[in-house]
Amino acid sequence: MHKSLVLIAGIAALASASAAELTPEQTAFFESKIRPILADKSYKCHSVEQGKAKGGLTLDTPDGVKKGGEDGEVLMPGEPEKSKLITAVRYTDPEMQMPPKGEKLSDAEIAALIEWVKMGAPDPRKAAGAAKLTGLTDKAKNHWAYQPLQKPSLPKVEKNAQWCRTPVDLFILAKLEQHGLAPSPLPDDQAGRETLLRRATYDLTGLPPEPREVQAFVTDRAPNAYEKMIDRLLASPHYGERWGRFWLDTARYADTVGRNVNVQREDYRYPNAWTYRDYIIDAFNKDKPYDQFIVEQLAADRLPDIKPDDARLAALGFITVGERFNNGNDVINDRIDAVSKGFLGMTVSCARCHDHKFDPIPTADYYALHGIFSSIEEPREKPVIRFYDSAEASDFEAKLADFEQRNVDTYYDLLGGGIAHFHKKVRAYLQFTALSFRPFTDAIAKERGRLIEANQLDNEVRDQVNRRVRDGNDPVLMPYRLFAEIPPSQFYEKAPKLADDLASGKSKHKINPLVAAAFKTVVVRSMDDVNLIYERLFTFLDVKSKAYLAAAAKTNAEGAPVQGVSAEEADFYGTPFSVEPASKLTTNRLREITGQLPRRLTNPKLGFVFERMNELELTHPGAPARAMIVADKPTPQNSPVFIRGMSENRGEIVPRRFLTALVKGGKPEPFKDGSGRLELARCIASRDNPLTARVMVNRVWMHHFGEGFVRTPDDLGNMSEPPSHPELLDWLASYFMENGWSLKKMHKLIMLSRVYQESSFTNPDFEKIDPQNRLLWRANIRRLDFEAVRDTLLALSGRLDLSLGGKTVNITDEPYSYRRSVYGYIDRGNLPELMLHFDFVDPEMPNSKRNSTIVPQQALFLMNSALVIDVARRVVARPEVAQARNDMDRILMIYRVIFQRTPKPHEIKIGI
Repeated sequence: MHKSLVLIAGIAALASASAAELTPEQTAFFESKIRPILADKSYKCHSVEQGKAKGGLTLDTPDGVKKGGEDGEVLMPGEPEKSKLITAVRYTDPEMQMPPKGEKLSDAEIAALIEWVKMGAPDPRKAAGAAKLTGLTDKAKNHWAYQPLQKPSLPKVEKNAQWCRTPVDLFILAKLEQHGLAPSPLPDDQAGRETLLRRATYDLTGLPPEPREVQAFVTDRAPNAYEKMIDRLLASPHYGERWGRFWLDTARYADTVGRNVNVQREDYRYPNAWTYRDYIIDAFNKDKPYDQFIVEQLAADRLPDIKPDDARLAALGFITVGERFNNGNDVINDRIDAVSKGFLGMTVSCARCHDHKFDPIPTADYYALHGIFSSIEEPREKPVIRFYDSAEASDFEAKLADFEQRNVDTYYDLLGGGIAHFHKKVRAYLQFTALSFRPFTDAIAKERGRLIEANQLDNEVRDQVNRRVRDGNDPVLMPYRLFAEIPPSQFYEKAPKLADDLASGKSKHKINPLVAAAFKTVVVRSMDDVNLIYERLFTFLDVKSKAYLAAAAKTNAEGAPVQGVSAEEADFYGTPFSVEPASKLTTNRLREITGQLPRRLTNPKLGFVFERMNELELTHPGAPARAMIVADKPTPQNSPVFIRGMSENRGEIVPRRFLTALVKGGKPEPFKDGSGRLELARCIASRDNPLTARVMVNRVWMHHFGEGFVRTPDDLGNMSEPPSHPELLDWLASYFMENGWSLKKMHKLIMLSRVYQESSFTNPDFEKIDPQNRLLWRANIRRLDFEAVRDTLLALSGRLDLSLGGKTVNITDEPYSYRRSVYGYIDRGNLPELMLHFDFVDPEMPNSKRNSTIVPQQALFLMNSALVIDVARRVVARPEVAQARNDMDRILMIYRVIFQRTPKPHEIKIGI
């Protein structure tokens, strides 16, 4: 058995943990990233279910995988570099290549396998013979999250009722009393008010309060001082920056497609992703109703009042800013994943290859959504939603016009080189092509190799000549095909008649008159005669080829013919590469045809500047703001079920519709309005949907308290833990919808509660009962995230640029911008180490909850970074510090600047 076949076993071999021990994140990773690779690349040859086991190997059960192949183990969990599997999929060893026959996996698929091996190769599949695991059971359908939302009554509390200030407190206190716990109130003294102000300011703006704000709040003894402070923070434009960043995590926002190199036609950077980011920040600042927020992100272009330049079109970036893959079905999967996790807290993408193992999501539901997203496209021309009327805009237009002209010049230079090369070697190219019509033998292969080497034939020119000869509508080269198709033994007999038919116009094919006339002058007895005719024609016409290209480059009127040549001659000058007049050479058209041009025959430095145009649009302050939109295809199509996730193995056609588990009676109506995006959005944003409000309220609670009621904010399904306070979750979700889906009202309700204002004091006895503080008897101490750390450092230095919105900036490498971190450039395929060290979100998929780690690199940054050193110097240079009367006052002011509080006595002692 070939090694490459044996090594396929490694994709799922030797899982380090059983399905029961896996985390929801590990299961989701396997189902969304690994199982599709298995299904698409391996099951067709190695599946018990399909009765195929090449080399005795099956891969659709853990037992079959563990049985392995003839060469022993191929995978070492946790060590991808030592795993033969990774060597095989990388194609670094000619004897070990998986899949075989040159069907190499994409870079994204290989990266997924490497990541999977790093995490220990978790495999949630059941062993052969085990009971079938399925979410299509009554028990799964009766999961709490899928039940209709009903507003519970407020609970009664037996003790400490005076502690409660809002309905939120009643739910919290009732649960605490059930477990014999009591809340840890925050003292209403200077230290307590300083703590509360810092907590609220970071929660709502991600910035530290200024010393003057601390002083004002501490000395304001009005009964509503705290409420006024909350209102001020909610009205701050920096609120949208903070909470918009949270949503961008959910929306897997990035400024690149996922790789960090350009491909032939496309730049890896999104020049207009920032318009989606600005839409999100603006929506939060305006407190856009959440149901409207959902609809605009899925179907803004389908709204009846939308205009071509409407700023709301930027909301469609939710669909388009995700990762890109070579396989279009993977792009659709990313979008289904973002929609289902982002709005519904459901892992629908796990049903791509099979019915969901835990939740009531049949495969048909996945392909109902697949039909919606396969019925849309991304227009090349992005609508302009804002212009900049300034000198900067004029400068941008001038630079863009220069790049556009360079691209046009490059097009004609490449064509000129390719056409001139062909004209010099017409006979050799035609001889090479003619051999492709003969039965393949070693002699034919040897002769073709000789022609390539002796004449230095170019690959792209060869391919283009072959295409044109085989094209039944090519008036110049198609006749050559007619001669090439005549068997050599019959050529002497049939060729003369064919030549006469061509010359006399009796052929049923459309023939260029110059070609027809040429066959009147030569008696055709062999292919050499045919080659001679074409060689003479192209040699005769070559003298005008440069003039023809120059004329084409000056043809600016739409639809105007190139002047100075006849239509018959133009056919020749467009052979083997079509020549388009400058009037048609838009940037989008050039992107489409660049792959058809001979790039190796001219100056190696010569090339298109698409990536520089993209960079100009990305960085130039005068570039117009464009929305990354989608549009419905003219004819939307329903998708078939891909059996076991294999696109070539198609089952029933599924109508575009909503998810069965979220529709009363389990029978959703088919969508009929275009792709169905608007209908989908309205189903998600419906008050009858049991999940949407619960999911968003759970996230809001998580960002205020460190953990949500459910600790997996993107998955409220059967694999999630029960909510810590189910009644409060449903009460808040009902309140959310009753109050116009207003997030700001939700914030205010939560932050006015006493539970939000608790101290973080730890009671050892309470720790024994509730060590993880799930019942919230005290405040959770939380670490600042990456953006808050960086923005705080800049704020302390006095350099923080608080301007709102605009293009992406560099925030990690010198010379870095002083703008807020939310405006930083995010390279999905190559996140800066600084971001990774401080637990920045992985933008490859929706991630509403970040990890929180303590690693040495964080301390090293804070000790050695030039940014931090600059902050230290600037803090001690501030007037209130530098002009302090003594060391004690100096320490006092430093604490007030950096920590926004008064130092404790022992801190003063240490400071001195």
